[in-house]
Amino acid sequence: SLPTLGAVARQTRSQMLEVIRSDYLMTARMKGVSERKILYGHALPNALIPVITSIGTNFGRALGGTVVVETVFTIPGMGSYMINAINTRDYPAVRGSVMVFAIMFTLVMLLVDLAYAFINPRIKAKYQGEHKKKMRKEKVNS
Repeated sequence: SLPTLGAVARQTRSQMLEVIRSDYLMTARMKGVSERKILYGHALPNALIPVITSIGTNFGRALGGTVVVETVFTIPGMGSYMINAINTRDYPAVRGSVMVFAIMFTLVMLLVDLAYAFINPRIKAKYQGEHKKKMRKEKVNS
């Protein structure tokens, strides 16, 4: 995970540098908003969206890595269980292992999507606005 940590830090830095140069932050500076509020309240939430996405997808790589690590070091776990099931042609066990890994990855990606709304409230407001429009449309059609 250390190489991944370095890549995430580098991506966070490049995203922050890109966001800091945007027009809305220049406007906030001209209005007299403190630099701390600009960085942590405006720039960081916008810069973290792609970073969170890459962290979520790196989790999938980590799942694949656990299979290799468990097999090489003979650590009992889901990865070594799946490799053993493949070698013994135990197809129900292989299917079950793949399903567990798929569900774990799906849950992590769901958490990534929920983290978007937590970090950047504009994303949550966008979906709430669509829900309100849908409710109004249903009310008018009734």
